[in-house]
Amino acid sequence: MSLLEVRDLQIEYSSARGPFNAVDGVSFSLERGEIFGLAGESGCGKSTTAYGIGRLLRGSARVVGGSIRFDGVELTGLSDAQFDTYRWARISIVLQSAMNNLNPVMKVKDQLTDAIFAHRKGVSRADALRQAAELMELVDLPKDRLERFPHELSGGMRQRVVIAMALALRPELIIMDEPTTALDVITQKGIIDKIIELKRTFGFSVLFITHDLPLMLEICDRVGVMYAGQMAEIATRERMLAGARHPYTQGLLRSFPSLTGPRVRLAGITGSTPDLVAPPQGCRFRDRCLHALPACGSVAPPVRSEEDGIVSCHLYAKEEMRHEAVAAGR
Repeated sequence: MSLLEVRDLQIEYSSARGPFNAVDGVSFSLERGEIFGLAGESGCGKSTTAYGIGRLLRGSARVVGGSIRFDGVELTGLSDAQFDTYRWARISIVLQSAMNNLNPVMKVKDQLTDAIFAHRKGVSRADALRQAAELMELVDLPKDRLERFPHELSGGMRQRVVIAMALALRPELIIMDEPTTALDVITQKGIIDKIIELKRTFGFSVLFITHDLPLMLEICDRVGVMYAGQMAEIATRERMLAGARHPYTQGLLRSFPSLTGPRVRLAGITGSTPDLVAPPQGCRFRDRCLHALPACGSVAPPVRSEEDGIVSCHLYAKEEMRHEAVAAGR
C-alpha cells in the first residue's frame, strides 16, 4: 500500500468571473521512502495540490472532489480536530518562503518547542529545549541560534530552521513547496544535500514541489508534470532523463541549458496557459503543442499507463492502437 494516494483530486477557487478548478482530476501515488516531485510552470496547480493534501487551502479554495488517502485513511472525510492528529506528527510541510513558516516575533527555540509541546503531552521544558538543540544539530546550525529571532538569521539558516521544525515529530511525509526559492545557488545546494541526507537517515517520504525541472530530476525518484491543473505525465527520473514523452515536458526540458552537452539555442514554449474559468475542449496544451493532432481540439487526451508512469496525450493513444493492431495480426 502506498503511503499517499491521490485520486481524481479537484480543488475549486471562486473568482469574479465564476468558479474554476485550479486542480482538475489529478492522480498520483507516493511510496514509503520515496521523493516524488511535482513540476510545472507557475499557476499549474502544483502548490494548490500540496496545500490541499496538507489542509492549508486559504480563501475560496476548497476540495470539491476526489480522494486523498494517507496510510490507507481517507483524509478528506476527517474533521479538523481529527486531521490535527496527522499535522506535524505524520505529515509536515515546508512552505515556499521560510518567513511564511516562522513567527517573526518569536525566538527560534520557542517555535521549535511549541511544535513539540503541541503533540507530546507531559514533556518538560528542559526536555523540549534539549530536543530543539538536537534538531538544530541535525540541520547543521549552532545551538546558540536558538536564541535568535528569524530576522537575525540568513535566508539559508531560516530554511534550515523550518526543516528542523518539520522534522520535530519525525513525520512519515514532508511536503516541500519550493524549499530553495530566493536562495543563492550555493545555499540551494546545501539545503538540497541536507534534505537528501536527512531522508536517508530517517526514511521519511517527500512530496517536492518546484518549477525547476532539472533540480527535480537531480533528487527525485519519480516526477509528475502538471499543466493547467491536470497531470500531463508521470515518469521515473531515469525515464525522464532518457526521453520525456509528453510534448509539454519535452518543451520544459528544452528550455533549460545543459551543463554537459553542446551549446545550443534554448527553445521556449510559445503561447500562454489557457483560461481555467472557461477551459478549451480537448487537450489544454494543444494551442502550444508542436505535435497537435485533430483529435486534440475536441477530445480530452486519454491517460496511458506504462510500466514506469503515465502519459496523457493523443500521440500515445495512436501508438497504443498500432501496437494492439499488430498484436491482433491486423
